[in-house]
Amino acid sequence: MSGLHSKHGFKVEALKPKPGGQAIQGSAIPLILPNDLKYNASTGRVEKVQGARRETLQAVPEALDLLEGIEEPVSALAICGPCRSGKSYILSRLLGTADAFELGHRMDPQTFGIWMGTKVLRGKDFTIVLLDTEGIDAAGASADQDARILVMTILMSSLLIYNSLNVPYKGDLEKMQCFIKLAKGITVKKGEKTQMSAFREFFPDFLWLLRDVSLMITDEDGVDMDPSDYLKTRVLGRKGEDEFDESTSDKVGRAILTFFSSVECATLERPSEKKEVMNNIAEHTGSLNPEFNKGVEDLIERLLLKSRAKRGYDKGSTVSGVALSIMAKQYIAAVNDPKAIPALDNTWKNTIQLMRSRAIEEVVVEYNQQMQAQVAAATKNGQIPLEDTENKGKPASQPSLMDLHNQLFKVVTDMLLEKVGHLGISSGDLGSENKTVVDEMQKRLVQREERTIDYMAADGTIKKQKGFVVTGGELFHFIQENKDLSKIFCQKLFERLFDPIRKHVESPPPDYDFQQLMGELTNARQRYSEQARGPEKWVILQEMTKNFEKLKANFEKIKGYQKKLMQEQQKAQEAELQAKEKEREVRQLYDQAQDMHKAHQETLQKMDQQHREQMEKVRQEEAERREQEEQKYRDLQNAQMEQYAAMSREFNEKSSSQMQDLMGRMQEQQADMNRQMMDLMQVIKDTPPPVVKVASPGLCSIM
Repeated sequence: MSGLHSKHGFKVEALKPKPGGQAIQGSAIPLILPNDLKYNASTGRVEKVQGARRETLQAVPEALDLLEGIEEPVSALAICGPCRSGKSYILSRLLGTADAFELGHRMDPQTFGIWMGTKVLRGKDFTIVLLDTEGIDAAGASADQDARILVMTILMSSLLIYNSLNVPYKGDLEKMQCFIKLAKGITVKKGEKTQMSAFREFFPDFLWLLRDVSLMITDEDGVDMDPSDYLKTRVLGRKGEDEFDESTSDKVGRAILTFFSSVECATLERPSEKKEVMNNIAEHTGSLNPEFNKGVEDLIERLLLKSRAKRGYDKGSTVSGVALSIMAKQYIAAVNDPKAIPALDNTWKNTIQLMRSRAIEEVVVEYNQQMQAQVAAATKNGQIPLEDTENKGKPASQPSLMDLHNQLFKVVTDMLLEKVGHLGISSGDLGSENKTVVDEMQKRLVQREERTIDYMAADGTIKKQKGFVVTGGELFHFIQENKDLSKIFCQKLFERLFDPIRKHVESPPPDYDFQQLMGELTNARQRYSEQARGPEKWVILQEMTKNFEKLKANFEKIKGYQKKLMQEQQKAQEAELQAKEKEREVRQLYDQAQDMHKAHQETLQKMDQQHREQMEKVRQEEAERREQEEQKYRDLQNAQMEQYAAMSREFNEKSSSQMQDLMGRMQEQQADMNRQMMDLMQVIKDTPPPVVKVASPGLCSIM
């Protein structure tokens, strides 16, 4: 079976619990259970809850955790049908085994609620999750409870297999009345009555699997029929001409034909005629009917080809494992509440809000973790501070703090857009929707305020520099830590370089004179300029220099002391240090403004690319929808449901018109993003860096 999986780009993989989570026992785990049962994670078994009466459904947290580990889109393949009809075996064979899901060998059913395989079929674009459901007409379950399980199965799946024994007849639909209740058990838009055709866009594809079928399926004249045609015309189709004569079977057939986007049928021969083999076919795979095994392989290939990522409510959206987990909890709450019904639009709205909030938290954590690691590596675990902007001639091996931030800022922005990109569009305003999320995340990382300062340009004129300074966000904490490190580093450097000079001044050697002092001060200051690091270097030099004023009395005792020269050098140095600090502030304003514009431009470029991909995806989905609706129109006509065929065509035309409006809004959004990108490119190009005048002090001194 692995060859069949790989042929279609899938491989079987085990789901893993979250870090610190408990290992899962067994190859399947209950995802949803009736309230009179509970899951024991230690044993992997389901246990009865003493004294409890079956009334509601509940999610199993361990299964939800596994589901949330799938961040990519999922295709949920679910199977339902009467008890003991071989549902679990088919899912097990999909995973390449015979007993991944527990098989029932007794009259009591072995599956209660909805179970999920702990192994999945992971593909390039989506991951297939397998769901096994409690049998319709299970012991201890009422018709309403059957309907709840069916509603949950349909809401969570993208491909639904209805598994039953033998070729069905019109009268067999009497036992499937739970399908009639779907229209009353689900609504597309909260508070609004839903047209039956509207469900098709969100409901799964439907495949009726007929088991133990040995004879050819024929029409009334004995002519062989395609199983799908037989199902849609002979079983689901209407017999009476008068809609007032519609029977329960007619209603069930109409529900299935109108609710599901596609309806197909497949058949399998009987596995074996031997009772001992049929009692446990998982242990007798080698003894099974070869035609049955071949039919199973053909069915699996058909299912793999038909599988698609589960669609969300909004256009172009897909459902990830994380989203499906969130949606499952909301759906369970709704089906348990007698005053509520699951609303697709409201559930999706709540889900994407949670997904976007969660995505923001995840990328902020990722930013902090990577930033901490990269800062630690660049500073050699807090030994050497970083420049806050450009390196200004410092070793290329040590990036600036803003270099690290800007690179990581782009990475996590791309990461966020990847996380929310599959959530689709609700109004054609994809750029605005995603921009809101990105803006919220980016403000968590960095907050800036606009500032303006005056400075002397290289030509001696006074100019104003507008720009931004970082005042908050995660980056601000790293800036503050780097400033503190710079302060300590530069103070220690100053002490190390100037302490020998201090000793010479306080206790000058016999041959020590003013010229030697000036030489030592010039050399120390030059070495400080070369070795000092970080944003506080000039501030610290100014502060530490002032402390040297306490040694003025000692200077006067040195041979050849020249007071006037010392004062001139002091004024020149103060002016130079002030100019250097001003240059740093001006450059910081400029760099922050440029960084902000470039980041905005890069974000728009990524969003533009994503928008183009989304538009193409929406176009493809619309083409598929129209094709399915045309097929649905033909199916309904062939089933003698002309009224519903006409309603289907009317709904199709209305949906097509709405799609044209949507595509128009998306194209306008695209053009607006392109204009914004061009404007930003021009701003970046037309803003040269400022040049601040920094006078050289000549002979350098610190006094």
